[in-house]
Amino acid sequence: MNDNFAEIYPLDEFAEVCEWLAFKGWSEAEGGNLSLRLEQDQVPDPLKESDTEPVKLPLNVKELAGKYLLITGSGTRSRDIATEPQNDIGLYRISDDGASYQWIFGNDKPTSEMPSHCLVQNEFVKSRPDYKAIIHTHPTKLISLTHVAEFKDPKVLSDCILGLQSEARIQLPEGIGHLPFCVPGSLELGLLSAEEIKHRNVILWNMHGALSVGTSLNHALDQLEVVEKAAEIYWTLRSAGLPTGGMEQEDLLKSMDFFGRVDRYEKAFKDKK
Repeated sequence: MNDNFAEIYPLDEFAEVCEWLAFKGWSEAEGGNLSLRLEQDQVPDPLKESDTEPVKLPLNVKELAGKYLLITGSGTRSRDIATEPQNDIGLYRISDDGASYQWIFGNDKPTSEMPSHCLVQNEFVKSRPDYKAIIHTHPTKLISLTHVAEFKDPKVLSDCILGLQSEARIQLPEGIGHLPFCVPGSLELGLLSAEEIKHRNVILWNMHGALSVGTSLNHALDQLEVVEKAAEIYWTLRSAGLPTGGMEQEDLLKSMDFFGRVDRYEKAFKDKK
């Protein structure tokens, strides 16, 4: 069975991304967690069924019924996952009625954020089926942004931070989400994240960290890197006493028009009205 588990090729991507998270200092100690939804043909036949006891989910995730997740274990470190992913990542199957999950192989104690991952993955299947990857991590400069009072408004946050570098808003025309404080691992955090992720690829969790999503784990990491770089520019300007007004609106629109993203930019945060 271990050989079959090792054949799941996204494990290599898990290890690569976790190595970067540890290297960047975004995943201190046991901080952060990741998940990836697998297609049927990515799971070896011997690992498609389980006889372990089902664990009830706090809410039904019917869109995720019968699907498989790779997810980091509770208490695991990114620096350890980078070297031995088979020990710290678990393979799980969501039940056919979407009410529970079963452990199949690997780490058998999923992250406390399992409800958030399941709820977001459920939303992906429903509205963004090409999106399969979730990274939750603790980037210092992004957490620091959640301490700025005016950035509790995600539109203000997005217009400021993503306007500081010419490609940032091109990469994220829908902007950045920002959720109020929720207890880590709570159902409330999962529900709010699943709603916000309909519209945005990166969400800041107040005083906690960031959630980033993508078509792959590397894609989700790309989104985080873009926002973290923009945040670094913000804090560099602030520390130097320089203005943080960013690009002129005319220049920003020129860039958006060139890349065909004006419509997505102009629709950003209309969902909040």
